[in-house]
Amino acid sequence: MRGRFIFFLALTITAVLGWSCEDPNTLAVSRVFSNNNLQTIFSDTFSVVTSTVQLDTFLTNGTGTVLLGRYHDAQLGTVSSSSYFQLSYTSLFQPTFQSYFDSMVLVMFYNKTFTGDTTQSMKINGYQVTDYLIPRKIPTGSVKMSIFGSYPGFFNSTKFAHAATPIISGTVKLFPHRDTVTLRVADSFGAKWFSLAQSDSGNIFSNMSVFNSAFFRGLYLEPDPSSTACVAGFKADKLRLRIYYKRLINGVLKNMHIDFTINNGYQFNNIQYDRSGTALSGLQPYQAIPSTATGNTCYVQTGTGLVTRLDFPSVKSFFANNPNVLLNAAYLIAYPEPGSFPVNLLPPSKLELFTTDVTNIPITTFGNSTASIVYDNILGVNTFYSFSIYSFFFSQVKSNTNYITPLFIAPGDNMGGSVQRAFIGDRYKGYNKIKLQLYYTHVPN
Repeated sequence: MRGRFIFFLALTITAVLGWSCEDPNTLAVSRVFSNNNLQTIFSDTFSVVTSTVQLDTFLTNGTGTVLLGRYHDAQLGTVSSSSYFQLSYTSLFQPTFQSYFDSMVLVMFYNKTFTGDTTQSMKINGYQVTDYLIPRKIPTGSVKMSIFGSYPGFFNSTKFAHAATPIISGTVKLFPHRDTVTLRVADSFGAKWFSLAQSDSGNIFSNMSVFNSAFFRGLYLEPDPSSTACVAGFKADKLRLRIYYKRLINGVLKNMHIDFTINNGYQFNNIQYDRSGTALSGLQPYQAIPSTATGNTCYVQTGTGLVTRLDFPSVKSFFANNPNVLLNAAYLIAYPEPGSFPVNLLPPSKLELFTTDVTNIPITTFGNSTASIVYDNILGVNTFYSFSIYSFFFSQVKSNTNYITPLFIAPGDNMGGSVQRAFIGDRYKGYNKIKLQLYYTHVPN
């Protein structure tokens, strides 16, 4: 009897260790192990109750992306992104009096991400910031903080005052398949900089703290309200405010230039949205709207704080009522709806799971919670994100609570670096419905 028990225990441990490391699709589902009556079972019929939640403010600095533009989405409304940044320099700039100003331009290098119609022209304006760019502090005390805003910085709603007259104004097509977009700065502004650099009587161009505090506190770029086309991303570390000039060397004028770059940590995106006329028009921060009220679709959108909430009402009771069932593997499969992601409206390349509660505040993430999108490039109907959530569900099943902790599907570290969106079918959507796949072993009494 004791030998049979030891054999049974060893077999169960082997099954758990082996199955948790393998692709469950290779398991012999409903297989009965001889002599011990152990049976492996697969189920994807557990309900996943979905809703769309609007988050409150979140940090947008540190993304490495200058996000710029405006576009309109029939289901999610109009989204626009502007960007603030502080400039820096790494070397002394003091052109000689035998040097002559030519022009000043802003050069931005695409990071190849975009959302919207890149064939339409867009007017971009740039203004000198008149406020100090001061990061927002985090409140102290027992205030529950979102994981997307748990440290000091600049948020999607942060604004600073700027001059009324733009120093940059140009109409371009934000076409990310090119390398750069260049916007000319007003000649009067650039010439003034150059003249001050030649004399530098106030140490403006030889002392960066003086430059950032007393002379030029920052630059603000925005899409003109009259333009609606697309939102494109640019590499923050590659952005250059460039002065072209000519310098007399040995009696010959030579073409020269000097670059001003972004001061690391002082660049962020201000992202606004208007959902008037959409199914989400009345959605307020930290509120949820069930997917059954939005055409059996739930939404995720980077940049605007739309996330999908997941509740699992039947899982806990199933395992509580079946103590002879042992969980082996757990996967969550989310399908972007076919036809909802043409090439100019691609979904996020990665999504992540976060825990939440009744407050609808994203609290924390956990191991193996990130999923990369897998495209069906043949039929276009089986594109999906697959989250491996065995460890999370195993701990939840064993916990003393009477429910599974709710989860969010949300952008991870790119929350403030794009406005990409995913339309996810809920449990009533048919073939492409969201699925919770559980693999477990049934051990007879």
